[in-house]
Amino acid sequence: MLVVPAETHQSLRQGKKTATHSKSVDDSDEVMKMRDCGKLALALFAFGAFLAAFEEPRVPPKVLAEWKFEREGDLQGWRPNPNIKDVKVANGILSFRTEGDDPILELQAPFEIVASPWQAIEIRLKADRSGTAEFFWSNTTEPPYGGFRPHKRTPFLVVGDGKWRTYRILPFWHPEGKIIRLRFDPFGGANFEVDFIRIVEFEVGDLGLETGWLAIGEATVKKLREGWTVTLNEPDAFLLAPVSVDAEEKPFVSIQMAATAGTHATLFFAAENSHGLHSISFPIVADGKMRTYTLDMLASPDWQGRIIAVGLRPTNALGSKVTLRSVQVEGAPKGRASLRIVAFALDDATPRAGVPTELFAIVRHTGGEPARNLKATLKLPKGIQILTKPQIADQVEFGEEFVELRWKIVARKPVKGVAHLSVTAANASPLTASLRLDIPARKVLAKSEYVPEPKPVRGKYEVGVYYFPGWKTWSQWLPILPFPERKPILGWYREGDPEVADWHIKWAVEHGITFFAYDWYWVQGARMLEHALHDGYMQARYRHLLKFCLLWANHNPPKTSSLEDCIAVTRFWIERYFRLPEYLTVDGKPVVIIFSPHRLTEDLGSEGVRKAFEAMRRECVNHGLKGLYIVACVANSGQAQRAATEGYDAVSAYNWPTLGMAPGEKWSPFDALIDAYKRNWEQIAENSPIPLIVPISGGWDSRPWHGDNAIVRFGRNPENFKRHLQDAKAFLDKFVPQGKALPMALIEAWNEWGEGSYIEPHAEFGFGYLDAVREVFTDAPREHIDLAPVDLGLPLKEVERLPLDKSSWEFEHDAEGWESWMQLADVKVQNGCLVARTMGNDPAFFGPPVRLRASEYRFALIRMRLTKISRPSSPVPRPVEDTGQLFWRTTTLPESEATSVRFKVHIDGQWHEYRLPVHENIRWRGIVTRLRLDPCTQPDVLVEVDAIRLVP
Repeated sequence: MLVVPAETHQSLRQGKKTATHSKSVDDSDEVMKMRDCGKLALALFAFGAFLAAFEEPRVPPKVLAEWKFEREGDLQGWRPNPNIKDVKVANGILSFRTEGDDPILELQAPFEIVASPWQAIEIRLKADRSGTAEFFWSNTTEPPYGGFRPHKRTPFLVVGDGKWRTYRILPFWHPEGKIIRLRFDPFGGANFEVDFIRIVEFEVGDLGLETGWLAIGEATVKKLREGWTVTLNEPDAFLLAPVSVDAEEKPFVSIQMAATAGTHATLFFAAENSHGLHSISFPIVADGKMRTYTLDMLASPDWQGRIIAVGLRPTNALGSKVTLRSVQVEGAPKGRASLRIVAFALDDATPRAGVPTELFAIVRHTGGEPARNLKATLKLPKGIQILTKPQIADQVEFGEEFVELRWKIVARKPVKGVAHLSVTAANASPLTASLRLDIPARKVLAKSEYVPEPKPVRGKYEVGVYYFPGWKTWSQWLPILPFPERKPILGWYREGDPEVADWHIKWAVEHGITFFAYDWYWVQGARMLEHALHDGYMQARYRHLLKFCLLWANHNPPKTSSLEDCIAVTRFWIERYFRLPEYLTVDGKPVVIIFSPHRLTEDLGSEGVRKAFEAMRRECVNHGLKGLYIVACVANSGQAQRAATEGYDAVSAYNWPTLGMAPGEKWSPFDALIDAYKRNWEQIAENSPIPLIVPISGGWDSRPWHGDNAIVRFGRNPENFKRHLQDAKAFLDKFVPQGKALPMALIEAWNEWGEGSYIEPHAEFGFGYLDAVREVFTDAPREHIDLAPVDLGLPLKEVERLPLDKSSWEFEHDAEGWESWMQLADVKVQNGCLVARTMGNDPAFFGPPVRLRASEYRFALIRMRLTKISRPSSPVPRPVEDTGQLFWRTTTLPESEATSVRFKVHIDGQWHEYRLPVHENIRWRGIVTRLRLDPCTQPDVLVEVDAIRLVP
């Protein structure tokens, strides 16, 4: 068997998601440094690079091209850009120093190779700082960028310990056909020495899913009579084999294996027509029993065409032996039924003795054949009575999950104990789950009419928390239901209610938080998600106790930024916010955080950004303010340096969710993130010309948004979060006196429930995260009383729950759960129609939550009228024919381009009914959970939707 041990590293750039495999040829400890450019809409990763401390394969790789620096002064055709300094070739070594955010070594000498999947780039180098480097490659020299494109790149981690290491980068660049262009992009702020760069090709022979595996990384693989035993000796190791499979004919992968440790496994694959090695992670049951895991590969938009490689990391537990019986790519789910208890929890985040509540379980079928004759047995601690029992389905198909396992219970007195759940099926291994229950007495028996007055505490530093205003309706809350540990103590609250805002204010200021940074949206005058700030905070009784500022969440379409728009948004801020006494200032200047500096840079250029900021500050001064304090969200010191040149006053971040991740993993412990954050703080502070507002992570687990393939930082709890806070305070104590940091910290986030970043009181840890903030950042007594509405006899201000079986929407009286978060303004229901005005080229209506069996509906009918709105800025009429698009998501498939149907629409002011054959899309199957309608692809269109129906 060909053995090439490797490690995997992840790197995310703004709007791009790419992972790499890398390990040093030289034996040394691993030092990881990741970079990420802010809040991410996470999807599948394109695997790129491995470098290995490896045993040479039995057939040595063939060298296809090589660049050695043996002649003094000869760069071998590699040309540095101005961000690479002190370039020298001497003693067989190319050495240089990098600065800025985009150093480049571009190969100018001509070369050409035929591209194949099993080729690698090798580079032997050493560096004095860790970071993520990249190779760009292309089959063309056509502009722009001389053939290079953002998707034609392979990042890899460089270990900055000053030791020589050989990195092997596996780009899977085969769709190019040939490679004639190559570019090496090191990272800024480091010294490099390079020995050689070369391209090699491996012989994979007759390896396959049944005949043998290529071991990537240090893994022990032993062949059994039926299958293999696999032991991973490093966390990034996995198995890989060539295959040839039609993706649509065989959209399922069934894995039979028994694991004794670990929480999840990862499947890898490469496609004939797409770059990179893609991955999907999935949970496992590590009980030593042989289980079937069936993956719906259509969940990945990259599962297309012909699949040419499949790989598996069977567990994330280092040193754990796994018995792998088989990996099969099939046209339908195969194997025995397999159940998984997704959740087992109380439905009430603040249970109290004497108050009835519900205990519920969510079960999912992840095996092959349907699970039959399901039974559930619940055992409760003494003192808890079952009031009602659930109805249980007789049979569950693959991919279906249900929440009908609900027991209504009541604790007659305070109880501490453990609830035990057993779930069985006639043709599946039994499952058990346990839940520790702590149901106390009410803390306050007397009723109150409103939120009690807060008792603020604080320390010497300002402590802020980002606030995401995304929780106004049942549709927005529904994806969180399968994660009951996240349920807020306020329940599924009706965001925008002043009483909800006052509870938030009370809890924040009583734990040392001094301001909220509200996510705020503006696209050329169109605004959205203002309810939490305008209707909640600004109408709250206790708002004077908590300051606020804006995070301009400007992840807007290209070419929507301009000098005029920057001045217009500044005038709006002045009129609505900046003069309020609660608005946060630095040196008397109102603070605004820019989420996506790159959007301004791409639209205006760096000099244009500086001029825009100067105009914005002048506007503030002209209206009697002291100026404007502008903060950039950045990923690293190179971006901080660019921010300084563009006129920002300080830098910070929204989140860096992939920092410190184990190589190639999408699941990684929160503990690894803590140390990586600390290193990134220090590198930015030491190299940035402007100060840092230290960002703090409230965690990351975006499975509600992105399914089992999401990035997950597991193991977060109040104890290690407290250590993260202590690191931040120590950083401030050191760097504030030096002027390299502001006396301020920013936590992401108060309530990013979908991203898994939250410190708001919730079911799993209650006030634990807030208590950690209080203990670290204030001198207030540790002992205090935290009150919830149930303690005062106050009802929860929860959203209205909508029916899940609705398949048609007529909009006679209201929007019936349809909402707009994207590029639509003036959304309303008028004359029996859902009406809106488009503000960009990607407007979208999002439907309410549903649970509809796709096989019962073959068509979607949309009756709609589109009318062009005349504008002085649009003197030339747009074409009357455009494109609409209907998206959907299911219990197993996330919303993507692949789960959609495009259709021609007419922008002519006339009514049209569009009949969409959704059944013709292979991904229209299973249980549909939401629709999304994109009515057209241009701005300045009046949209009137009369009806949306799903029909047989």
